[in-house]
Amino acid sequence: MTQPTRPTPELLAELRKPRPYPAVSVTLPTHRHWPESQQDHIRLRNLLTEAEKRLGEDPEVSKATASAVSQQLAAAADALDPEYFGDGLVVYASPEEHRSFLVGGSVPERIVINTTYLTRNLVALAAREREYLVLVLSTGEVRLWRGRGEEVTEDVDSGYPVITSGAERDGAPSRDGGQWASQDFRNMLAKADRKLTAVLQGNRLPVVLVGLPQQVAAYREVSHHGQALAAELESGGLLNTTPAEMSAQLAPVRQALAEADTARAMRGLDEARSGKRYSAGVQDVWQAAWEGRVALLVVEEGLRVTARPETVEGAERATLTLQAPGEESSPGMEDDIIDSVVETVLSADGEVIFVPDESLADAHGIAAALRY
Repeated sequence: MTQPTRPTPELLAELRKPRPYPAVSVTLPTHRHWPESQQDHIRLRNLLTEAEKRLGEDPEVSKATASAVSQQLAAAADALDPEYFGDGLVVYASPEEHRSFLVGGSVPERIVINTTYLTRNLVALAAREREYLVLVLSTGEVRLWRGRGEEVTEDVDSGYPVITSGAERDGAPSRDGGQWASQDFRNMLAKADRKLTAVLQGNRLPVVLVGLPQQVAAYREVSHHGQALAAELESGGLLNTTPAEMSAQLAPVRQALAEADTARAMRGLDEARSGKRYSAGVQDVWQAAWEGRVALLVVEEGLRVTARPETVEGAERATLTLQAPGEESSPGMEDDIIDSVVETVLSADGEVIFVPDESLADAHGIAAALRY
């Protein structure tokens, strides 16, 4: 059994490309821990069986194509190890391929058959699993860790750890009553900060400082990367920490970074509103995205809207017909138009930030800062 692939930006761009109908997307909420996780593989099989039934009943899908996709869905299930499911699972299948992804956040139970894969859950996952750097400060050395979501590894290839020249004499009295040791410590921090310059070259990664309050304060005084210093963790004695232990220690930091993203998104919308570059509601935002004007799209994680987009070649506007509650789906209806909005914005080099539900209640769950 193999583990699902991690969604890189390049892979996400490839997955967003249109495909011949039918491209099947299956999402399933799962469990990390036993005994609840024992039922996940059965629930997945049942959901895939339902997807196969829909393919068999779809007049636009030939028997040969339905059989090919069904085989890909079965291969996807066979390749997964139910012992290692996360909070959610995303499976894609077409006649020629299948892909599987573990999702670190909640997903709905859904089957979508379209000409594109449903990628919004992976976009949200990529945002939650963005890369970050961790500088672990101590009296005698500075270590660098790299994180992506919950996974962290120590970096020993970028000039770290940086060790003070007086580390071996730590605790011994100095001739000037301790001032020499203090200056040596600051020199070490300055050297670590210089090495950080090369690490950040071309990468706008947030940096987390871990150490005692006086150590963190001293680093901030000497650092030339103040804008990159995104969070702090007050903790000592982490020099010999295992990756699993470090990840657990950094849990509140990851939450703080997510909250900072939400706050940044809201500031961006406020600035857009003041500058009259603001759009809210799915119909207006969809129109702006279709025109390529969205610089920042902010969406509540749980928002789902079924609608039928209609565009006329050469027309200045496009229309979006929303499905009324309880109304049966009609031809051309997209199960979740939000996914199309997300893909359109990303294809035009816009930024997408997902925020907790109810964060955009006044905008009906979706809003955008426009380029013009």
